[in-house]
Amino acid sequence: MAPSHTSAESSRSDTFFLFSPSASYPHPLACLIDRQGQVVHAWSSTLGQPDPATDPPTYLRGWNHVELAADGSLFVTVPLHALLKLRPDSTPVWRAELPAHHDLAISPDGDIYVLTEEPRVIPWHGSEHVLLDNTVTILNKDGQMRAAHSLYDILTSDPVLETLIAQQVERRRADAVLPEPAALEHQLSGAEGRRVGRDVSRFLRDLPGSPCDVLHANTLELLHDHPQGLWKRGDVLVSLRNLDLIAVLDLQGRAVRWFWGPGELSGQHQPSARPGGTVLVFDNGQSAGRSRVLEIDPVTNRIVWQFTAHPPESLFCALAGGCEELPNGNILISDAQSGRGIEVTREGRTTWAVRISTRRTSATTSRAEFYRMVAVPAATAALLGGETSARDIARSRLRCELRDDLPFTLRSTL
Repeated sequence: MAPSHTSAESSRSDTFFLFSPSASYPHPLACLIDRQGQVVHAWSSTLGQPDPATDPPTYLRGWNHVELAADGSLFVTVPLHALLKLRPDSTPVWRAELPAHHDLAISPDGDIYVLTEEPRVIPWHGSEHVLLDNTVTILNKDGQMRAAHSLYDILTSDPVLETLIAQQVERRRADAVLPEPAALEHQLSGAEGRRVGRDVSRFLRDLPGSPCDVLHANTLELLHDHPQGLWKRGDVLVSLRNLDLIAVLDLQGRAVRWFWGPGELSGQHQPSARPGGTVLVFDNGQSAGRSRVLEIDPVTNRIVWQFTAHPPESLFCALAGGCEELPNGNILISDAQSGRGIEVTREGRTTWAVRISTRRTSATTSRAEFYRMVAVPAATAALLGGETSARDIARSRLRCELRDDLPFTLRSTL
């Protein structure tokens, strides 16, 4: 049943929604749909995809986050392997070979900030520990690297966070199989020289107990000045899933401006700063078995608003997902594992919901239907042109069910 809309709600038709279906590997897609659930544009490219014969794990398949620039260019993260810039017809503008993952942000001057991952050996109580460090890599508009900033180095400049990270390292070391630094060096070097990216990350992530994946950054946002001066323009807001932590970092000054989360968040995604200075975040609630949307006042570190389903456990997205504020003030929730985008008012009323399902091309089941759904303005969507072969493929493989009575307990099966 299609949802009914008031005249005020109908004015929201200038918003479109972008996502990449996880089940589209080995020919990944990105799809733009309208509020009627129609695919209005799509992209597809096999550039950088791992060979299916290598049986890559789900976190290395297809595309991770996709972001549409204001000029209609699509930025695509090929997990731990490359960042692509595609034209509306899916032809590449450029391809940057780097271990990109999870998220990116585009600055007003066209620089691209992207999360990347690098293994490193850190001193540990007279020995060493192999860590998957996360970095913010900055590329210019042509895809050339300008700078890279270690999140581990910046976070450990704060004594409280240094202790939090040390506790996480110790917990992961307790019952884990630890790689020897010599074994890591063997993985990093080969006949062709040094190799970084998905081969090394797969080696380290597959170790029992996941002792190396201490930080696991999953969100990156460029900030404007905070109204009360807590942070400045150009600082970044990040989410560290495995620390249950969101933080604002000064990359140039290598300093932590603000942080929050341990004891409240669990496996969170997509924090974002609102113009008034508060911060929205999707609390996946891994430890509680329920997900919610929170708004935090960083001046007082108090929760000032939250959305929780009824009953609370009926909205539970353990992996991926997110939330963002729409221009009309409503909140778009990405219930990624259930394959749903849900728009709710501040009063908790659902005004729009779509369920996405994708016909699989392999027997492997994805962990989520998509990573995140993102709102796109109509002015940007209008730049994309007409029919493409990718849109035809997307329409044949994608089902978008527009409903206002989808139960929160519904789960997607691929």
